[in-house]
Amino acid sequence: MADPAVKLAAPTSSPIVGVLNRDVGRYHRWSTPSILPEQERVEDFYGSDVSISAGFFGTLVDHSGIFAEAERFAAGAQGADRTMFSVHGSSGSNWIVLRMLALERSDALVLVARNCHHSVINAIKAFGLDFRFLPAPYEPRFEAVLPPSPDEVLDGLRRYPEALAVLYTSPTYEGFAARTREIARAVHGASPQAMVIVDEAWGGHLHFHPDLPESAMAAGADICVQSTHKLAGGLQQTGLIHWHTDRVDSELVEEAYREYVTTSPSYHLLASADAAVRTLAALGERALGAAIARTRELKSKLRAALPELDFLEDALAAGLYAGHVGGDDLVKTTVGLSRYTLTGHEAAARLAERHVVIEKAGVHTLTLITTFQLGPSAVDDTVTALRDVLAGHVCADGRRQSVPADPFAAIDDRPVMHPYAARRYAKAIGHEVALHEAVGKVAAEEVEVYPPGIPVILEGFRVSRDAVDYLRAARDSGGAIVARDTTLRTLRVL
Repeated sequence: MADPAVKLAAPTSSPIVGVLNRDVGRYHRWSTPSILPEQERVEDFYGSDVSISAGFFGTLVDHSGIFAEAERFAAGAQGADRTMFSVHGSSGSNWIVLRMLALERSDALVLVARNCHHSVINAIKAFGLDFRFLPAPYEPRFEAVLPPSPDEVLDGLRRYPEALAVLYTSPTYEGFAARTREIARAVHGASPQAMVIVDEAWGGHLHFHPDLPESAMAAGADICVQSTHKLAGGLQQTGLIHWHTDRVDSELVEEAYREYVTTSPSYHLLASADAAVRTLAALGERALGAAIARTRELKSKLRAALPELDFLEDALAAGLYAGHVGGDDLVKTTVGLSRYTLTGHEAAARLAERHVVIEKAGVHTLTLITTFQLGPSAVDDTVTALRDVLAGHVCADGRRQSVPADPFAAIDDRPVMHPYAARRYAKAIGHEVALHEAVGKVAAEEVEVYPPGIPVILEGFRVSRDAVDYLRAARDSGGAIVARDTTLRTLRVL
C-alpha cells in the first residue's frame, strides 16, 4: 500500500492538449477540417462520452435506434438509397468498399484511376484483388492528375469486360470533378454487373449548392465514400458511405462494414457527422454560397497583389481538360509558382510562420480550401502574407522554373508482379539500391508525397525515370516523403 504521506506529483502537461488549446485558434486555416459553425454541438464532450455498452439507444453496426434514424436522413439528404456512417474517414471507407468487392468475387478485377488514394491500393493488396490502371492524364503546371474520361473508362471495359468495378477519385485534390454522369451511363450500358465507385472524399458538400459539380449519387454512381470532415462540415475522421441498391449488394456492404468498423466508435464523431449533414440539408446553399463568394474574393485579391501567379481556373476556363473534367469545386484555389524562385513547400512553410495554413503544397503549387470557419480577416491577412513571402522571389526576365515531368507517364496498366506478392517477396529477395539505380527495376516498396497520398512508386511496377525525378524534386523543395527511407537515398527493389 502506498504511503499516504507521500505527495503525488501533478500529471505532466500534454503537448497535444496544449497545442489544441493554445495554438490552433491563432491560425487562418485554409485546410481541413471545414467545420460548420451552425451545426448542433455536443455540450459536454467529456461528460457525455459513452460506449456500445449503453445500447439503450441502438448500435452502429446493427443500424438500429438513433443510428438507423441518422442513416436514413443522410441517405435522403445525399440522394442515396442507403448510407452508413464511418469514424475511419474515407481511407477506412475505401477498405470497406473494396472488401465488399472481394466478398462478392474473390477474383474480382477492378479498373482503377491512377489518381487513387493509397488506401485504395493498400486495400487491393490486402484483399488480393486484381486490378488494371486506367490512363493517367496529367497537368504538370499544377501537379494534378486528371480524372479518367468516359471514353477511357469505356475503352478499359472493352479490354476487360469481366471487370466488376470502375473506381476513381472525384473531385480530385485540386477540385477537378469527373464526368460521372457520362461514365456511369457508359459503364452501365457496356456491362451488366460493373459498378461505378467514386472516392468522393472531397465532395461531401457538392449535393448542397447548385453551382457546384453534380454529386456522385446524383450523377448515377453506384457507391461512393465521403470524408465529412473535409468540406462537409464535420469533425476529423468522420465519413459517409452512400450507395444505390440496383447493382450493390447491401448485405455484402454490411458484412464488410462489420468486419472493419471499430466496436468502440466515438459517438461524438458520429454526432458531428449527423449534425453536419442536417445543417447542410437546411443551410448548405447559404453556407456554401458564402464560401464560394469568399473564394472568389481571395482569387481576385491574389490576382491584383501577385500578377505572376498562375491560376488553375484559367486553364479550366480555356477548356483544356474538357474531355476529363465535368466541373470544378468553387471553394478551392490552386495557384502555380513557376514564375517564382521559391518552391510551393517553402512558401507554405513561410506562410505557417505568419499563422496561415494551406491545404497542400507542391513543388510549384499551393492549394487552399475555403473552410466554413475562416474569420472575416482571413482573405486580407492571407494575401498580405503570401505577398510578403514571395516578395523578391520573382524570376528574372520573365523566366519560369522548369516543372517536373509527369511521374505517372511510364507506369503500365498492369504490374509486373501483383503488389501483394511483391511486398511478400521484399524481405526474401528484395535489396536496397541507390535511387537512380532503381530505374527500370521492379519496386518492392511504395513511395509517395504526402499530401496528397497518391503512390508515385508502387510495389510490383517498374520504377520510371520521371517518377524518380519528381520525387527528388519534391524532397529537395521541402515535401514530405512517405517511404521506408524518407531521404530517398535508397529504394528497395526485387
